[in-house]
Amino acid sequence: MAEASKAVLRPPTAAEVDELAILYDKLKAKLFDQTLAQKAAADELVAAKEKCVELLTSFGSTRAEKSKLLHGLKWEIMGTFGTSTSVDAAAVERLREHLSTDGETRLVKRLFEKTIRWTLRSTARAEILKDDVPAKVRALFAACEVTKDKSPAIDARLKSD
Repeated sequence: MAEASKAVLRPPTAAEVDELAILYDKLKAKLFDQTLAQKAAADELVAAKEKCVELLTSFGSTRAEKSKLLHGLKWEIMGTFGTSTSVDAAAVERLREHLSTDGETRLVKRLFEKTIRWTLRSTARAEILKDDVPAKVRALFAACEVTKDKSPAIDARLKSD
């Protein structure tokens, strides 16, 4: 671009300014229209996805543990309804504090591993269910894991006959 501006040795004519201004205005309007069209298409896609989720939830046949399928004549819609589990650090700390205060250091060692912060061991869920774990500790443990629904993944495709 620097070379192009160096090549212009004379000021533009009024007609050239008009031509450039008209081109700029048209391109700006085109970009604005495309941006609006993209937003409208995105809104339509969100609405279509919500309808797919609603129909899959109500009428879809179970395909796998977390998937449902709707059959059309030539197309089908499959939805995968996943979940994620995370650990609530504050609840973990409350459980660890309770166990430490009550002198339950053996349970602390069985449930947790020490890193920069307290995290649940991969075996903690199995350990908490053992008979020697008090009900109060189980209740505190229940708050440590937080399960959230993920946004469903939707796929529309031609049927393979």
